[in-house]
Amino acid sequence: LSLQRRSSDLSSGINAEYGAVQDNLKRCSTCKHLRYCSERCQRLDWKLHKLECAHLCKVPIEHQVPPLIRLCALLVSSSDLRSNFSIDSLMKHETLDNEKIAEYYPFVLKGVMDMLKGNTKFKAADTYDVYNKLVVNLFTLEDEQLRTVGSALIPELSKINHSCDPNCVLSFKGRTAYITAIKDIPKDTELTISYIPLPQSFLARKMQLRSQFNFTCYCIRCEMQRKKGVDEMLMRECPMCKEHSHPAINFEKEELMCPSCGKSLTNSNKVNDLILKNIESFDSTISTRAQQDVEIMNYLVEETEKLIVEKRWEAALRTGLKATVGLMDWAQNYPSTGLFIAKLGKLYLNEEGSSPKVYRDNINRAIQLFDMALKCLSLSLSSDHACFVEVEMMYRQSHDILRKFNWLK
Repeated sequence: LSLQRRSSDLSSGINAEYGAVQDNLKRCSTCKHLRYCSERCQRLDWKLHKLECAHLCKVPIEHQVPPLIRLCALLVSSSDLRSNFSIDSLMKHETLDNEKIAEYYPFVLKGVMDMLKGNTKFKAADTYDVYNKLVVNLFTLEDEQLRTVGSALIPELSKINHSCDPNCVLSFKGRTAYITAIKDIPKDTELTISYIPLPQSFLARKMQLRSQFNFTCYCIRCEMQRKKGVDEMLMRECPMCKEHSHPAINFEKEELMCPSCGKSLTNSNKVNDLILKNIESFDSTISTRAQQDVEIMNYLVEETEKLIVEKRWEAALRTGLKATVGLMDWAQNYPSTGLFIAKLGKLYLNEEGSSPKVYRDNINRAIQLFDMALKCLSLSLSSDHACFVEVEMMYRQSHDILRKFNWLK
């Protein structure tokens, strides 16, 4: 892990040319803590690493220093760095009243103190201030395959507010962060991004924003849901009156209720209970349920990713396909949707089938999914983005296979 100096960001992630995890990384010969994929990468990082290398030498090599602690130590030890990255202008929590954030601070403080032993300019108060601002302003750093590889502090982008119905998305390409419009934006309209993964239900969004960023969202989407009083992204069956409908929201208690009889639905109709049997039997109603209930859709996506890791290709394909319609309805504008659909196309591409007809049908299905994925990715990524290029290549390979066997119509 390393810190990287990019055009306008301070990042803590895998120190490779495009943020990708690589094998056979070489250690820094001095501190032994950092690894690099090439001498070029090491030279690019030296402007920042030289500020922490001596401090890391004080930490035993078997104790891996988390990126957040290294970022804090760097900023606390260098007033010039704090000035360059406009740390004083960043928003922060007035108090660390969030339990998770507050509980982690003593661990961060000890780590910073271990790194900065003997530094006469070190002040615990500076660590508190920097940590407070980092937990609010850090962005998730992704490589060009949309894999999380670290965190990035980008003061310019920290000025962009959150919305649960954003008009822009953040992505990374090489050493540059991009803000891309995903819908038409009228003149003088504020640019917004989502600080959390979307789509999610109203209460799920509210809880994550409060837990991670300590604020309550009042964007247009959230205000509309407050006025309606129901969560239209969920569908629940009441165990009392058996009505199947969008649940009402009790904003004071932060729980779901049956809109007809008022029974609490928070502890009933758990997603796992709703669809576990159906996943095993691949029940045809799951696709419909995934269109009606975002938690079911997200559960299907998570299950598909697990099945892919387990190399259960057929099960992954069948499960993932049931989430695609819901994804296209709720999350078409997000790169992660396009990448997920492309994975399903790749599974078809690798399924030769038991006969030429089955193989041909699989290739045609792969082409349909790649086409759908490219339409999603084109809304938020440039055509030269590595993720877009790879999906486009698989799309062309699929057509080449059809030509090879004279299957093109």
